[in-house]
Parts: sequence; structure tokens; C-alpha cells
Amino acid sequence: MSTKFQVTFPDSLMAQLKRESKRLDISVAEFVRQSTEVSLRAKRRTEGFVDPFTSITGIVDSQDKDLASRVDEIYD
Repeated sequence: MSTKFQVTFPDSLMAQLKRESKRLDISVAEFVRQSTEVSLRAKRRTEGFVDPFTSITGIVDSQDKDLASRVDEIYD
């Protein structure tokens, strides 16, 4: 489902939108949709962002600091 609405842009901003959408070979409407999605994703990342690795930090405590180079030896 889609909702259509009208937005008024200042001439200078509309000129920038047209140039950029032409450069990307997409419509102005598509450029506005994509830009809005990018902006909203960035906002979600900064607000309430939870690092997915936070829950596992500190689970493995090892004095061996070179585990990655010995992975085959360790898992054989």
C-alpha cells in the first residue's frame, strides 16, 4: 500500500533534487523515497542502538591473545 502526498520545496532544493536524481537515473520521487529511508535507518541506528556483540563480550576470557592464527590447531 502507498500513500500519496504533496510537498513544496524551495526552488534551489528542487534543482538539487533534479540534478541528483538525473545523475542516479531515477525519478525525483524515487530519490526522495530512498533518501527518506536512508535518513530513517540512520536515525534508528543512533537512537537506542544496541551493539549485537555487547551480550557476548567477556564470555571467553583467555590469556592467549593469538587465537585467530592458531584456529586450525585449536579446532583439530
